[in-house]
Amino acid sequence: MDAQNSENEPRRLFEKNWFLLLNLFLALGLIGFTLIIELSAEPPFEAYQKARKAVSLARKNQANIYMADELVDAEYLLEQSKLAWQRENRRWRVNRNFYTARRLAAQCSSKASHAAARSIAKRDSLRELTQNGIREIKAQIEAFRPDFQSLPLDNRLRQKYVLSELNIMESEAAFKRQDYKKAAARYKTAADYISRAGNEATATITNYYANAPKWRQWVQETLRWSKENNDVAIVVDKIDHECYLYSGGEKIREFSIELGPNWIGHKLQRGDNATPEGCYRIRRKKANGQTKYYLAMEIDYPNDQDRARFYAAKARGEIAGNATIGGLIEIHGDGGKGANWTAGCVALSNRDMEKLFKLCKVGTPVTIVGSTKGTPVRTSPRSLSDNGAKNARSAE
Repeated sequence: MDAQNSENEPRRLFEKNWFLLLNLFLALGLIGFTLIIELSAEPPFEAYQKARKAVSLARKNQANIYMADELVDAEYLLEQSKLAWQRENRRWRVNRNFYTARRLAAQCSSKASHAAARSIAKRDSLRELTQNGIREIKAQIEAFRPDFQSLPLDNRLRQKYVLSELNIMESEAAFKRQDYKKAAARYKTAADYISRAGNEATATITNYYANAPKWRQWVQETLRWSKENNDVAIVVDKIDHECYLYSGGEKIREFSIELGPNWIGHKLQRGDNATPEGCYRIRRKKANGQTKYYLAMEIDYPNDQDRARFYAAKARGEIAGNATIGGLIEIHGDGGKGANWTAGCVALSNRDMEKLFKLCKVGTPVTIVGSTKGTPVRTSPRSLSDNGAKNARSAE
C-alpha cells in the first residue's frame, strides 16, 4: 500500500501544480488586460459633444444666414473629427491616438462659437437698421402719396410708386418673420423705386412751377382789371383745384373744381384731355338745355397765344402734323365726382355752378393758372433712401 501511495504522489503533485499554474496564467491575463485598458487613449467623447452643441447653437442663432461660411467651416471640422475618431477605433487599443480627433473638435467648437456670436451681432444690427429703414422709406412713400393720387403723372412713374409700396409691404412682412436679410433687400428695392419715382415727380412739378412768374403776372392783371372796373373776374387754380370769384379785386367766392385727366401743363391739341392755361373771357353762357352739363360758360379758347404755341409745337414735331388745336372749353356743371374726368373743361357741382353762373356774364375774365401760390418747397427722396440703403448694406 505504501508502494501504491508512492506511485500516486507525483500525480497528485502535478494536478496541484497545474491548478496553480492555471490560476497564475489567468491572473497574469487579467493584469495584462487591465494594463491595456489603462494604457489605451481615452476617446474624445466630451470634446466631440461640446463641438456638436456649439454647431447646434450656431444654427439656432441663424449662423447659416449671417455667418454661413464660418458655419460651413465648423461643420467640416466636426465631420473631420468624427472621421479621425473612427479611424482610431479601427486600430489595436494600445495603438490608438485620439489627439487629432480631439484637436479638430476643439477647433470646431471655437469656430462655431465665434459664428454664433457674430451672427447674433449682425442679426441685431441688421434688425435695427432695417427697422429704421422701413420707417424712413414709408415716410417717403407717404410724403409723395398726395402727388401720385392727385397729379396726372405718367403711368411709368405711377408703376414705380406702386412697386415701392409693394416692396415695403414685403419688407414689413419679412421683418415680422424675423427674416431681416430679406426685409433689408426689399426695403432697399422700395427705396430705389421711391427715389426714382419721387425725383422724377419732383422734376415734373419743378418744371411745371417754372411758369409761376407768368401765372403770378396773369393773376395780378386779372385782379387789377377787377378792381379798376369794379367787376367780377374768375381765377382757376389747377393745383389746388379751386375756382375763385373776385369782385372789385377782392375774393368773394371759391368753389371746388374738377379738370381734365392730363391737367398739368398747357393744352396743346384736341383730344389731349388737358385744361388750358392763360387769360380768357366768357364768350357764351348756356342754359335751358343748351348744354348736357346742366349749366355752362364757354371761354374763348384758343386765343392768339394758344395758336402761336400750337403751331410752334407742330413745327418742332412735338405733335402730329394732322393734329388740330381743339376748342369748346367750358366752365360747366355736373362736377363733384371726386376725379378729374372732363375733356379739358372746368367742372363744378351743379349747386356751385348755379351761384357762379348768376354772378358772371359774357365778357367776364377767366384766368386759368397752374397755381396762385408760390413755388412749393419739395424734398427729394434721394438722400434719405440712399442713406438707408447704405446702412443696410453695411450690416450684410
